[in-house]
Amino acid sequence: MNTAIFSSPSEMIAGLLIGVLFGFVLQKAQVTRFSTIVGQLLLRDFTVMKVILTAIGTGSFLLYALNGQLFNTALIISTTTLFAAALGGGIFGVGMAVLGFCPGTCVGALSLNAKDAWYGIAGMIVGAGIYAELYPWIKLHVKPDSQISKTTLPEYFNISPWFFIGAVALFVTCLIFFDNYQRAKQRVHG
Repeated sequence: MNTAIFSSPSEMIAGLLIGVLFGFVLQKAQVTRFSTIVGQLLLRDFTVMKVILTAIGTGSFLLYALNGQLFNTALIISTTTLFAAALGGGIFGVGMAVLGFCPGTCVGALSLNAKDAWYGIAGMIVGAGIYAELYPWIKLHVKPDSQISKTTLPEYFNISPWFFIGAVALFVTCLIFFDNYQRAKQRVHG
């Protein structure tokens, strides 16, 4: 396998700019704060969910809109199995609950001088190394090719992807109104 270690300079600069923009948005949304992450895990603060679902909805809309208008390519669908997704999600969830940060917010928390974020970054590096070493075993036992499907939800249910994009947009809107209502109620009673 002939894989380049580094991308081209223009791709690296584009990645850096997107990363800086992403970090700025995370900071402005205050999801790089330990209290915000813990509040989400305790179902008291839905800021993280609002940010994630807004990003998913906006990204989905732009992806499908641009794919039809500016370019026409096949979507790259990540391959996984239900067991692999559940196992990875479980490991991710335990790490997030213990540390109080997810990978993106962990890096962003460094700008807030959160010293405990260094443990998360070390954990990500060690975890990536372990995954790389165990990948042949994982590929054979956890993600066998015979169980992998690249079917998207719209394809599975045989409906337009715009239905799911609209459903996510409606859910995010309801969540924002509900969260704002709860916050207003707490200010009045608190």
